[in-house]
Amino acid sequence: MAVSVRLGRAAALACGLLCLLVAASPAEAAEEDPAAPMFQPYAIEVIDLQLPQASIETLEAEPEENYVEATFSMAESDGTPDGVGPFSTPITVGVRLKGGNGSFRELKDEKAAFKIKFNQVKGQKFLGLKKLTLNNMVQDPSMLHETMTYETFRALGVPVPRTGYAQVYVNGVNYGVHLNVETYDDISLPHWFASTQHLYEADTPGVDVRPDSQGEFEVDEGDEEERADLEALIAAANDETGDWSEGMGAVADLDEMVHMWAVERYVGHWDGYAGAALPFDPPVRPNNYYLHSDEAGLFSMLPWGTDQTWELDMEFDEPAGGLLFNECLADASCAAQYVEALRETQGAVAGLDLATQSTCLAERLSPWQAMEDADRREYDEDEIAEGVEEAEEFIAERPGELSTYLATQTGEGEGAAVGGPAPCGPPEPEEETGSGLTSGGSGGSSAKRVDSPPASDSRLELVGFDVSRRRLIARVRTGGVGTLTLTATMPTRKGAHRVCDGSARVDRDGTSSVSCSLSAAARRRLRNRNLRLHMVAGFTSQAGERETVTGNDSVPALPRSD
Repeated sequence: MAVSVRLGRAAALACGLLCLLVAASPAEAAEEDPAAPMFQPYAIEVIDLQLPQASIETLEAEPEENYVEATFSMAESDGTPDGVGPFSTPITVGVRLKGGNGSFRELKDEKAAFKIKFNQVKGQKFLGLKKLTLNNMVQDPSMLHETMTYETFRALGVPVPRTGYAQVYVNGVNYGVHLNVETYDDISLPHWFASTQHLYEADTPGVDVRPDSQGEFEVDEGDEEERADLEALIAAANDETGDWSEGMGAVADLDEMVHMWAVERYVGHWDGYAGAALPFDPPVRPNNYYLHSDEAGLFSMLPWGTDQTWELDMEFDEPAGGLLFNECLADASCAAQYVEALRETQGAVAGLDLATQSTCLAERLSPWQAMEDADRREYDEDEIAEGVEEAEEFIAERPGELSTYLATQTGEGEGAAVGGPAPCGPPEPEEETGSGLTSGGSGGSSAKRVDSPPASDSRLELVGFDVSRRRLIARVRTGGVGTLTLTATMPTRKGAHRVCDGSARVDRDGTSSVSCSLSAAARRRLRNRNLRLHMVAGFTSQAGERETVTGNDSVPALPRSD
């Protein structure tokens, strides 16, 4: 089934103009870069892989270990399934499966992701490329996150891969829409850097520039044995004797790094370098990043794995999993740089028109998504539409959240330290102490029991509640027949935010349930961190008498389904 996207006349015109602009540039770019048409946000190519039985058996047994032999051909399209051109001459390539925790899928009966190696045949390239990375986007129902995230990074001057889309077939079976992400290598890096000494990949969650960690990074470009540049970065990052920013400035492009971290925080890249800090031992953050050094040993940081963005609100100055980000916030001059990078992010995002981009991309992808194999696809029409809606809601709300944060910074990045008091903005809400609620339940929901007694002159009692990933269900003891209502809010820097409203008919004495759907903002908060709720249950009897009872508590973040 296809995603139904209804566009107003203005939005449809905007989509048309965007598509025309994208279509006008590839021919010019292809004169210097033959792969440029593949890496356009609205480009959708068709890739055909043919795997012999021996390769299939190897991928099923050791999917990520080795590249196996396959043939590759590709057809360009005009962006529609009816506009697919002829396929290129098949060439022999290497193929392996890709993916980490939560995103890896088997070849046999799932939507697998692929790495394509053109130089499996020595010296061979395809449109000037050595490799292709085809992400399955199984952790992103909207299939928009990565494209919009890399566009945002690019607007702030952060070196990032280009992206396009591809419909992938394996031995004639439709494996669905994949994101074609440009690979970081000696073909793409010269577009951003005049020279490359090393490209280090943080290939394992938790790898960071901690003392003696140089051997934990994988070398993708450069001499694997000589790592003096990385050792110098690690030494500067952990030097407690001098000015941190001054020491780091000798080995790192801090301006580039703070812009990367600012965008990570803005788009909610909780699984990146400046992402969520998790109290695990060994650590599993930071994650999804590369370190690039030039011939002079100056380091930049490059983002990766941005599929789980545009979902979770992240405070702009809360501690992260990455050591460099935390040290930056603790250093006055670096913290000021970071605040200024956030201000630049605010201006750059305003010019991107991400709302129109998301609508237009969803419309363009819809007929291709409808073609996905029903047994292999991850999301149906409704789930895709919901993913798009949640991303667009995040896009709409995030500018205001950043404005509120920046209002707490006096002057233009000068004066109050990051995370300091807000002289102009609304006060931070006080921590709620709860009402004697005790935890219960686990897994996909959080259950609560209320021990506090009702007021002596009231027959109404809030007995308990359950929070699932999408709903709040309250159990209320009433004194008769009538209508039960439920309202819940959560505190934000802008004040109380209403997260749900619900009502139910009560036809007997005793305990009844009333439920409501949590807002997208509440769902994002619950997936990221504790959700503080203030609940008001009301009961109106048949005689028109109304009573209310309240309850407060902090609901633990729910475990992730992946």
